[in-house]
Amino acid sequence: MPIRFAAPAKRNELACLAAAVCTALRASAAGETAPDANPSLESITVTAQRRSESIQEVPLSVTAISGDTLEKFGDLGFADYAHTIPNLSFGTGSDFGVTNGRTVTIRGITGGRFRYGLATTSFYIDDTPVPLSLDPRVLDLERIEVLRGPQGTLFGSSAMGGTVRVITKSPDSKSLAGSVDVQGFDINHGGAGYDLSGTVNLPLIPDEMALKLSAFSSYKPGIYTREWGAATTPGYTVPAGTTPGSESHVGDDQEYGGMLSMVYAPAALPGLSVTPTVIYQSTRSNGLPLSDFTPGNLVQVRPLNVPESTLDDWSFEGLTLKYKANFGTFIASSTGFHRKSLDNEDGTEATITIFGQNYVTPPLAPVYLAAPAPSFLDFTEFTQEIRFESAFSGPVQAILGGYYNQADSHTGQDITIPYVGGQPGYIQEVPHVSYEVAEFADLTYTPIAPLEFSAGVRTAELRWHQLDYWYGWINEGLEDVFISHSEHAVTPRYTIKYQINPDAMVYTSAAKGFRNGGANAVPAYCGASAGQFKSDSLWSYELGSKNTLFDGRVNTRVAVYRINWSNIQQSILLPCTYSVTQNAGAATSTGVEFEADIAPLRGLNLTLGAGYDDAHITSVPAGDTGFVVGQELNGVPKLTASVLGEY
Repeated sequence: MPIRFAAPAKRNELACLAAAVCTALRASAAGETAPDANPSLESITVTAQRRSESIQEVPLSVTAISGDTLEKFGDLGFADYAHTIPNLSFGTGSDFGVTNGRTVTIRGITGGRFRYGLATTSFYIDDTPVPLSLDPRVLDLERIEVLRGPQGTLFGSSAMGGTVRVITKSPDSKSLAGSVDVQGFDINHGGAGYDLSGTVNLPLIPDEMALKLSAFSSYKPGIYTREWGAATTPGYTVPAGTTPGSESHVGDDQEYGGMLSMVYAPAALPGLSVTPTVIYQSTRSNGLPLSDFTPGNLVQVRPLNVPESTLDDWSFEGLTLKYKANFGTFIASSTGFHRKSLDNEDGTEATITIFGQNYVTPPLAPVYLAAPAPSFLDFTEFTQEIRFESAFSGPVQAILGGYYNQADSHTGQDITIPYVGGQPGYIQEVPHVSYEVAEFADLTYTPIAPLEFSAGVRTAELRWHQLDYWYGWINEGLEDVFISHSEHAVTPRYTIKYQINPDAMVYTSAAKGFRNGGANAVPAYCGASAGQFKSDSLWSYELGSKNTLFDGRVNTRVAVYRINWSNIQQSILLPCTYSVTQNAGAATSTGVEFEADIAPLRGLNLTLGAGYDDAHITSVPAGDTGFVVGQELNGVPKLTASVLGEY
């Protein structure tokens, strides 16, 4: 069982890599011959179209990162590998807190609240959608796939911009294997940290049954210092007798979890396999990893000592049945997902300085009162998918399937203090239930060997309902609002592919993306009409080419696209601090992506990626939406680029 020790000193790693590359190039220039004069790249297989294909043959813009590459570069979470994906960016969105606030933008398409199925990027573990803000640990994975462009035909309504897929590695019933990874490091302003992980694969019945267990534990020290005891708002004072103080190493990150999976392929029933999987992950922090006002500021100044923290626990249970016949494969996948998260924030300044002056008569005295503001999420989801992937001998192939999803979430925020007039400060709870029933089909026709036509469609019935409940002196008493919404969606996709020769392919595609509409709910004191908002949709047009050059030493993938987006759903912040969703006009996103895998010398592998995107508003509806024609869409970088090297 090998043990690998590594320290994530990124600058040192880059220096070593640069030195190794220069040495290899000097050796080549000097005429030194490598043992293999014609190195070539390994073939990368993806399942972006729900069937196994070479990445160089799939008519789709997709980036695949193998589990081996993730391990070599020390990638542990989403942020580690996401920055290498062309035309992908991520940041904090409109959902509450640190644990539930991440948004992902692909090709300029961004926005939405994952809790209500309104995100524009879908996130999958194997064949199951999970919340976009989730960050599954990169641990003994088969690969990561990032599919750019609308994927609604095969991956549902929350895939307008694209889909991120985390694909786990199946147990191996042929051999006993295991590994342990130990890392230690030191972070400036933080201190020492560690990362421990291990995997063991156990064949239980040779060639029939195997069990695999992976586990990890990690600690990353916090780099922030929280200080308290001084007024931060003009006109306010801290309570008499408050002792100033500070706490260092705030914003640390403690994680642990594991994955248990098994595969059983009984010899008595050839073609059948049963794969149960269980994943658990827990993350905790002693503060919010956020700077005040400027990114370089590592001191969080607060008037009172109200500790902040985050907690996020989730579990994933799946059972997949596969039966492979001569004419195709039948797959049934059932999964359950449960998540609990809690963000404890310091609401002292907001509660007193905003609500105390505007919503209470008479206002509170200008003295800070401690106001912890915990936000919570309790989320449960069940997903069932059954599909057939053909392996016909003729020119027609098909993927047919049915899908069911039910998600129950309970979110809220409880600012119980300070009490005024016998009422707590603010309590909000929002139970929400959503359902999706869908059918999808994708047909591929190959009239002659080089030419392939593909057409797919997904029809879905989506509905949800929720109850918004508010109570407390900030809300001026008790109030509740019930809202619901239902909609029928159709998302087609059309593709033409032409294989010029075994090493060159061109394709073009047109696909529709769709996001469910809905209704807003805000308390009466906001003085605003929440109202309904419509579904938004887009059409994406793509032209691409994939080529293998120089005797297999270079693989290139290039795509250009144009996206027309209408009825954009935009989160609008109201003066009462609530946000609502409104339709805010139309936009276009035009861009290009380029990727290349290069093996110039034996042992040297380079991966290049670059993307350019121009996304801006083209029209706005009447009224104040906050948008202006010509305005660039938020969170969309013009240029993304990355270079990875291994020698």
